[in-house]
Amino acid sequence: MVLLGVAVLVADPIAIRRTQSDIASRIEQRVPGSHATVTISSSPFLVVLAVSGTIHEIHAHVTDVADGSLTLRSVDVTVHNLKVSRTSLLHGSVKLLGLSSATITVTIGVVEMLRAAGYGALAGLETFASGLTGSVEAGSGRVQITFGRFVFTVPYSSLVPCVGSAQVRGADIILTCTTTTLPPALQSPSAKGGT
Repeated sequence: MVLLGVAVLVADPIAIRRTQSDIASRIEQRVPGSHATVTISSSPFLVVLAVSGTIHEIHAHVTDVADGSLTLRSVDVTVHNLKVSRTSLLHGSVKLLGLSSATITVTIGVVEMLRAAGYGALAGLETFASGLTGSVEAGSGRVQITFGRFVFTVPYSSLVPCVGSAQVRGADIILTCTTTTLPPALQSPSAKGGT
C-alpha cells in the first residue's frame, strides 16, 4: 500500500504536466499565433481522475489571440468538472468529453477596440469610464457590443463560443460569459467539428 502511495505521488506531477501541455498545445493549434498556459487544480490528480473521471478545475490563460485587425489582450477559460477519458490517458493522449461549466473572460484594450472598429484610437475615449456596462447581443456568428454610440463586433471563436456581459475596467473592455459546452479549442482533434 505504501508503494502504491509513493507511485501515485511520483506519477501525479508527471500526469498533470502532460495533461496541461497537451491541452495548451491543442489551444495553440486551434488559435494560430496564440500562446496558452494551462493550470490544473485537482489534487491528487490521478486518484480523483481514477475515481470520478473528472478534473475538478482547469484554467487556460491565452494571449496573442488575433481576429483580423483586433488583438485580444487575453482570453481566460476556467472549466469546472472537466470530464476526461481515462482510457485515452492510459494510452498517452488526452480526450476531453465534457464539462459542468466554463467561465470565459476576454480582455480587450479600449484603444485597440476603437482602432479595430475604425473609430480612431482616441475617438470618444472619455466615454469609456471604468465601471461602464455595455449591452451584448448575439448575432449571426458574431457578438455585438454597444457602449452608447459605439458599436463593436467580435466573432464567436473556438475559445469564445458564448455571449455574456461587457464592462469597462480601467483601460480594458472585459467580456465574460458562461457555457456548459466544451469550447471547440479544447475539444479532442477527432471532435473538432462537434459541438
